[in-house]
Amino acid sequence: MIRPFDLRDLPLVAQIEHQGVPLFAELALTRRPRPLQSALAGFFSLNTQGVRSYVLREGGEAEKLSGLIQVRDRGDRKYAVITYVAPTLAANHHTAEVWGRLLDHVAAQSGKLGVQHVIAEAPEESAAIEVLQRAGYAIYLRQDILRLVRTRLTIPADPIMRPCEPRDQWGVQQLYANTVPRLAQLAEGLPRMYRTGAVRCYVLEDQLEIVAYLQVRRGPDGAWFNVFVHPRAEARAVQIIEYGLSLFGPNWNAPIYCCVRRYQEWLQRPLEALGFEASGASAVLAKHLVNLIGEPEPVNVHAVESHARVTAQTAPRRP
Repeated sequence: MIRPFDLRDLPLVAQIEHQGVPLFAELALTRRPRPLQSALAGFFSLNTQGVRSYVLREGGEAEKLSGLIQVRDRGDRKYAVITYVAPTLAANHHTAEVWGRLLDHVAAQSGKLGVQHVIAEAPEESAAIEVLQRAGYAIYLRQDILRLVRTRLTIPADPIMRPCEPRDQWGVQQLYANTVPRLAQLAEGLPRMYRTGAVRCYVLEDQLEIVAYLQVRRGPDGAWFNVFVHPRAEARAVQIIEYGLSLFGPNWNAPIYCCVRRYQEWLQRPLEALGFEASGASAVLAKHLVNLIGEPEPVNVHAVESHARVTAQTAPRRP
C-alpha cells in the first residue's frame, strides 16, 4: 500500500532515510537531503509547501516491501521534480519493484494535481536510469557538474549584471528559447524570476536585449550556478562567472557547483579557467503526464445541424 506520509510512518522513514538516493543534484549538493525533516514539514503544511512524501509499506511487522519517495512541485505546478527515493537499488532484490511502484504512484498523484511533467536526474550509466525508463521516463538531456573549492573568496568583479526584475521575464524567456534546444526545454521548463530567499537571479543586458542569465542557489553545504548565455555574449562568459563568484564575499568556504548541459559544452572552458573541476555527470529524464492532440476530432453541434435541416426543408426547390 502506498499512501501520503503521516506520523505513523516516523519509525520507517527514520530507518530508511539514510539508505536512499537523491535525484535532484541542485538541491542535494547545496542542502544535504533530510528526508524525515522534509516529510514532517510537508505533513504539517498539508503538502502546500516543501515536498510531497509517499510511503510504501507491505508485509505486516516483518515488512517485505517498504520505501519512500519525495517530490517537489514548482510554483507554477506544471513541473514536479523527484528529489529522493529510498532505499537504494542495491539494498535488495525487491528495490527495483519498490521504485517502480513509487514512481507510478507519484505520476498518478501528480496528474491529479494538474502537474504536466515529472522530472528526475540520475548519474550517467547508473541502474537508476534503467528503472526510470521502465517507469515511462525518457532521457531529454545530459549534463556535467563542475565544482570550485576555494576558501575565503576574494574575486573583484565589475557589476556587469543586475538583479532580475519582473519586466525581465519576456527577455529571459526569449534568451532561453534562442539558446536551448527544443527537446531540452521540455525537461527544464522556463527560467523563473527569483529575487529573494535561497535562489536569486541576475541578467546581463546588451542593446536593450538580455544576453545572459545567471541563477544562484545558496545552501549550507554549497552553492549552485545555472547559466544561459547568448552566442553574442560568449566572449564575456568569464566575466559573468566572476560576477557570480563575487556575490559570495570573502567568508564563503563551501563548494560552488555549476551545471553545464551538453548543448552548452563550450562553457566548460571559461569555468576551468577560473578553477572549476569536473565533479560528476548525470542524465535528466522526464515523464509527460499530458498528451498533445494531433488532430481535433469533429464534434456535432446539434443547434447548427437542426438549423441546417430546417433551412434545407423550407428552401424553394429549383425546377
